[in-house]
Amino acid sequence: MIKIAFLVDYPEVIPTLAYWFRAQWPDYYAGRTLADIAQDFHLEANRHRLPVRLVAFTDGELAGTITLREQAVNALPEYHPGLGGLFVAEQHRSRSIGTELVSAGMKVAQEQGYERVYATTIAARGILERLGWQFIREVWHNSEQLMLYHCEL
Repeated sequence: MIKIAFLVDYPEVIPTLAYWFRAQWPDYYAGRTLADIAQDFHLEANRHRLPVRLVAFTDGELAGTITLREQAVNALPEYHPGLGGLFVAEQHRSRSIGTELVSAGMKVAQEQGYERVYATTIAARGILERLGWQFIREVWHNSEQLMLYHCEL
């Protein structure tokens, strides 16, 4: 069973999230300590204001995370709010956890009064498209080509 919760309710998982993100994106987090990265997660531990980070558990074990943040891409502030930072631990992939996290992020955006939400991705295109998201255009971010999507809530 998949359980989605607010990170603010489970701050004890922040060290694991910091470790996962540094391992997954070593170039992006190069030169930063786990404590520095953990501080980013503490800033996302909110419920009623952006950024809001959600975490997923399966059978009581941390399995993944996503955040609803101010923008989909910092360089494109007109695309807001944005879902991002989607990560599912390798041993939990292909179990619909990513889909549940995206759906929960959409629900949080709607509850906060947004009518539309954006996301950029390469890896999660299938999840977004299955959930009815529409492709807008390709964008470049940090020398990486991403696909920009939006979803009407």
